[in-house]
This record gives sequence, C-alpha cells and structure tokens, in this order.
Amino acid sequence: MEPNERDPGFGRFAFTVITIALVVIVLGLTGMYYFFQTGGANGTGAWKGLFQKSDHRLPPNQVMLYYTKDGKQLVGSVAAINQGTIDQSDKAKFIVENLLAGRDAAGLRSTIPAGTTVKSVFVNNNMAWVNLSKEMVTNLKGGVDSELLAVYSIVNSILFNMDGVDAVQILIEGEKLPTLGGHVDITVPLIANTAITRTN
Repeated sequence: MEPNERDPGFGRFAFTVITIALVVIVLGLTGMYYFFQTGGANGTGAWKGLFQKSDHRLPPNQVMLYYTKDGKQLVGSVAAINQGTIDQSDKAKFIVENLLAGRDAAGLRSTIPAGTTVKSVFVNNNMAWVNLSKEMVTNLKGGVDSELLAVYSIVNSILFNMDGVDAVQILIEGEKLPTLGGHVDITVPLIANTAITRTN
C-alpha cells in the first residue's frame, strides 16, 4: 500500500466510533434534562442525595415548614408537633395541614391556594402520597413562581423532615394531573428543590 493511501476499513471504524460517541452524549444530555425537569425522583446514589435532602437537625418534636415572604422563594419556619408519638403518615399529614393553615408571624404566608383542603396523606414504600382538593388548581393565582412554591412547599416540608421518605406524589381529587397551572410536572413523584429554599 502506498503511504498516501488510506485504509477504507479504518475510515468506517472511525465513523462508527464517532457516531456512537455522539449518540451517547445526546442520550446523556437528554437524561440529565429529564432528571432536572421531573425533580429526579428516580435518581439514586450521590445524585439523589445531592438534590433531595437538606441537613436540618431539629428535635424529634419539631419540624421545618416552608412558606414564602416574597412570592419568589421558600422560607423555613420551625413548628412544634404537639401530637406526641405519631407514625410517618400522621407526621406527613400534620405537615401538610399546617402548610395549608398558613402562618402570619414574621411576614410568612402559605403558598397553598386558599380553600384547598387535605383529602388524604399517607406514606408507603418510601413515598408520601398527598391528595388535595380541586381548589389547589382552581384557586392557584400567578404564574410559574406561584406554582413552583405551591408544589415545593409541600415536597420540601415533607422530605426535609422525614427520614426514609424519598419522594412525594401530589394528587388532586385522587388523580394525577399533568400540572397545577401548566408549569410543574406533577405526574411523577418529586424530590426536594433546594434552589428555591432558605432558612428564615
């Protein structure tokens, strides 16, 4: 073979390798996009630990609940559990009911639309199921910020306070809806969003 001649087999091999590399990159980027869009509820290991839990150390009789001051960010506020020893489902229900009740002190207010009631809350297989009334949708005002805060005040408040609970599935009148107002996918179980959360 002359020095300037190229092996056609090598060209095909190089093309195949480059094609496979591009496919892997595209699939990887797609997977990362899906992970962050859905809240990454099915993520595991270090990725899940990074985005799901925050290190809040509170006594067993206290919980950190998330409200808002400015309508842009969640703010943590400590509340006492006055029910004695309660199981996981009761604790999750206590958290959601207190979020719906709201808080006036320190300028904090509930992110949950007025009139929303709790249909049921239970924990099963490391996941909390929160079933709310239709007012969670019909009375939701504002755009993407209001929707994000309404969803993640519930998700963050449950996950930051309950060991062994890895995700939250929100239901409306017992059904999975695509979104509350067109912005946040709630068809899948959600993990915490620390980017919009701070302590008071």
